[in-house]
Amino acid sequence: MASDTHTVHSHLQLTVITPARAVLNADVDKLIAPAFDGEVGVYPGHAPMLALLGTGELRAQITGGAERHFAIRGGFLQVNHNKVTVLTPESASAEEIKPEQLAEEAQKLGTEHPTKLDERDALENKKNWLKLREKVAGKK
Repeated sequence: MASDTHTVHSHLQLTVITPARAVLNADVDKLIAPAFDGEVGVYPGHAPMLALLGTGELRAQITGGAERHFAIRGGFLQVNHNKVTVLTPESASAEEIKPEQLAEEAQKLGTEHPTKLDERDALENKKNWLKLREKVAGKK
């Protein structure tokens, strides 16, 4: 006699949210997220967890569809009962990123020459965010 006490889940419900908008709400087969100290993979049936996210590429295998790529700028990831929530201050999907805007931004950043340490750090962060979006844009 088969027991139905163990439900097999074939997908995760993923929600990606920024302060400005809901970026994605979809069923996914797997998710790879940039945790603060490395990548974390989430599959159906994953144990509940919270993770601090770093800046990096979020990859989601949409159920019955293609893999989606997002550049995210830190935040938090929560997994609970096959529901995954990503809260991030900034996100850009591969489809949203415009190469001409990235080129403009790169040109502008190339003209900045800060002298103070905190300004140099801020410029480095901007350049890293630009490089990440260029990488993600190439995965359309």
